[in-house]
Amino acid sequence: MTAREASARSVSAVVGDAPVRPWRHGFLPLMRRLAAADPLQPLIGTSQRPQQENFRLGQQASLAFAPRELAKVEIKADIDQEPRVHLKLFGLGMLGPQGALPIHFTELVRERVEGRRDTTLADFIDLFHHRVFTHIYRAWAQSQSAAGLDRPGEELFSAYVARLAGDEPSEVQGSPLAPHARWASSAHRVRAARNPDGLVSTLSRFFGVTVALREYVLQWMPIAPQDQCVLGQPRRSSVLGEGAVAGEVVPDRQNRFRLVIGPLDLERYLRLTPQGASSGEDLPALIEIVRSFIGFEYLWEVELLIDSIAAPRCRLGDTTQLGWSTWMASEGVSCGPVTGMLFEPESYGA
Repeated sequence: MTAREASARSVSAVVGDAPVRPWRHGFLPLMRRLAAADPLQPLIGTSQRPQQENFRLGQQASLAFAPRELAKVEIKADIDQEPRVHLKLFGLGMLGPQGALPIHFTELVRERVEGRRDTTLADFIDLFHHRVFTHIYRAWAQSQSAAGLDRPGEELFSAYVARLAGDEPSEVQGSPLAPHARWASSAHRVRAARNPDGLVSTLSRFFGVTVALREYVLQWMPIAPQDQCVLGQPRRSSVLGEGAVAGEVVPDRQNRFRLVIGPLDLERYLRLTPQGASSGEDLPALIEIVRSFIGFEYLWEVELLIDSIAAPRCRLGDTTQLGWSTWMASEGVSCGPVTGMLFEPESYGA
């Protein structure tokens, strides 16, 4: 097989049945496939020379209102003997009942093409159509997150969303949380006031489990030794009514919340534990998501719920670990979700 035949076959594979059934295809989807098929060519709408593109665009001279987007699709070899996809559109151009040129001009082009087999005038107009149509596609592709991912090295939409949320794309590449998973919550994080519902919905969507948030969780805050009340020592913390506090700790409900995750099966439960599971770890990603919402302003803890049916029973000689993945219960007993572990993830995070 020659190089020309191989190139023609690859082009045919991209367009599929568009040459025989153009009504089943759209202009933008087909252009997206052409752009993704050859990552070495410039982005559509940015090329400097026509030889850099594997397609040609034009408009079908027709007096009818457009019944569909594509009039016809052909694969032809140009002067340089390279096979290219030739797309003719019904609309978006200067011809036709909705075009910028007068109707009689469309009649002139149509009569010369169909009556005299002379495509000179149509080809000249298509020089401008080609450029306009590629810019129409470029304007669409720049605003589509999925279309940009066809060429990850030249994708821009993710950077727009990242900077909207205050992230620098180059600084989050080595994070345990995938960049696009982080930026999926940008709509919640872009607000100055972060609400619990935004964090809960983000975690639920990412892990695919039920998540609840309990606010104002009780914690005991230690008092520094120099601020504790000690009898017989003349300092401010020993004066009643001014700084004296009984005890070494004080209760607080303003700075801690709890994430209740579950009920989970055993595999998902182990992935969220500090030691992880054989299939991977989810705790680093959980820590990154919460940090992206609250930073280090609040203390937080996680309560993992496991389905009682999925909880392994304690057996001698088993591979389960006491205190991590085994429970004291009878076989086959279902009593609803069971609290498997309550811990502070920040104590295990980097």
